[in-house]
Amino acid sequence: MKFLTPEQMEKPRKRRLRKKLRLGEFQEFGFSFELTYDRAALSHDDALDHLIDFVESQGWVFGGGGAPEQAEISGYLCLARVGTLDETDRETARLWLEAQTWCRTFEIGPLSDCWHNFFE
Repeated sequence: MKFLTPEQMEKPRKRRLRKKLRLGEFQEFGFSFELTYDRAALSHDDALDHLIDFVESQGWVFGGGGAPEQAEISGYLCLARVGTLDETDRETARLWLEAQTWCRTFEIGPLSDCWHNFFE
């Protein structure tokens, strides 16, 4: 898919093209996150397994990975089907991470466009 500049995203377009490019009312949002975990409590693979189980139970998808030597995991979360995540979903992720005894620190990024400029 073509990445659009902010100027290109603001260009007036017909509904069909907005849907195809996922712009305007068809825009989809997700959010990034970073966490560190307690290596004494569980392994890197176990931490990823717990995270992926939670993500899949919410109907989301996870793109990312981690650095086992630094006990870090980072990635991007978005909805597994057509649709968008919202502030309630960010809060759900925050509450889940706070409840995990193996999670030492975490940071959840703001909502961002899943299809255009999600690295910003």
